[in-house]
This record gives sequence, C-alpha cells and structure tokens, in this order.
Amino acid sequence: MKESHLVKVLKFIAVTGIMTAAVISVLKSGIIRHKLDEVKRKFNYKKNRDSMILIAKQINQDIKNINRRTSRKYHEKNQEKYNELWGNDYSCN
Repeated sequence: MKESHLVKVLKFIAVTGIMTAAVISVLKSGIIRHKLDEVKRKFNYKKNRDSMILIAKQINQDIKNINRRTSRKYHEKNQEKYNELWGNDYSCN
C-alpha cells in the first residue's frame, strides 16, 4: 500500500513538472508577450486617439475665440465700453 501511494505521488510530481516546463517554454517563446504587446498597442491607440480628439477640440475652440476677439464687432463693442468709462478724449481711434 505504501508503494502505490508513493507511485501516485511520483506521478503527480512528474505531471506537475511537465506542465510547468510547458508553461515556461510557452512564456519564453514570446507568443504571450507578442499578444500582450498587441493588446497594449490597441489600448494605447484608443487612449491616444481620445486625447488627440480632445486636443483638436480645444484647438478649434481657441481658434473660434481668437476669431471672435479679433473681429470688428468685438472691437467696436469694447471701444464703446472704453468710451463710456473714459470718454472720447482717450479713445484708441
């Protein structure tokens, strides 16, 4: 009975060793590393794409604000406010 128990333990150790060797060989082969790199690239692409869209929206908003601030209508409105505060003697025109 002791010998059969010992044989079972030895078989278990052998199978465990073979499985460990298989896992290590797969990890060293680079297949999993390659798959993980693909997943990272996809995630970073999506993250970078989202951030680039936010940056583009901010640039568009800045351009609109600059165009609005440099428009003739905006300048005339500010000139009227300036004239109300300081009078026409100190106007920019």
